[in-house]
Amino acid sequence: MAYWQAAMSKRSVGCRPSLGMSSTLVLDQAVKVRLGTVPGREEVSVVNVVVQRPARRVVVTVAAGAVLGLLAFAVDAVDGTAEQVMIAVVSSGLAWGSAALLAGHAAPDRRSAVTGATVLLASATLVYYFLILVISRRWSGGTLADGSSAHWSGLRSLAVMTTAWLLVSMVAGPLLGLLGQMTRTARLAGAALAAGAACGLLSGEGWLQVVLAPPWRLRMVDGPDGAFAREALATEMVQVLVPLAVLAWLASTRRLWRAWYLMFVAMAITATLSALLWHLIRAAANQLG
Repeated sequence: MAYWQAAMSKRSVGCRPSLGMSSTLVLDQAVKVRLGTVPGREEVSVVNVVVQRPARRVVVTVAAGAVLGLLAFAVDAVDGTAEQVMIAVVSSGLAWGSAALLAGHAAPDRRSAVTGATVLLASATLVYYFLILVISRRWSGGTLADGSSAHWSGLRSLAVMTTAWLLVSMVAGPLLGLLGQMTRTARLAGAALAAGAACGLLSGEGWLQVVLAPPWRLRMVDGPDGAFAREALATEMVQVLVPLAVLAWLASTRRLWRAWYLMFVAMAITATLSALLWHLIRAAANQLG
């Protein structure tokens, strides 16, 4: 009140003090009307709008994660030559990582980018394994070596995998969300490094596949295994080319080509680290069952 009194007294030179006080009261009442605190005056509350927007973003993010988990579950039922390609498109580290990156890119600030990407991946993970638990029930029906039921062993394996991928979501979500947000808001050098790092992280699984099964060897496979080899080759191309397309899109929206060397250095380093990390994740997953 003292601030508004001083301001009004400066703007009303030669006026009586009572006039300055009445102007202050009118201004204070106008502020209350704006916030919807004056009886009989109904206006949209600014506070309510600010509170509703984050809540709406959370709902949209959870819904997007649920759709992602549902698509990944649906792909498990696909059979034939298109199975691996469909997995690469909607049920892979590339697909889920791209979704987290886009969530961070669309977020208004860093905090929203980190939380949004993490919630997205966690929601997708929970929906995917919940559908396995109650619908496909892949964990049931098995038997152990002694002939007893393997239900508890299957449930334990399902719980372990769910926990493991939730932990991965807690690490990858903030990282990819922050990178996505930096590509939109950081300065040229920072945005270029973030775009290159994001591309490298997304393409790491694909480069690992290229190392384990080089494309030129897959092209030479013929006979009964020819269809599987062509499917694996198509999967590798998707996992390598799609991150490059994402990088091209990010670079075009911010005109990052002026710092192309930073993008490619960051991409090379993070792609190598990502490939090594995926190798470790696969080895751990095989051990956990």
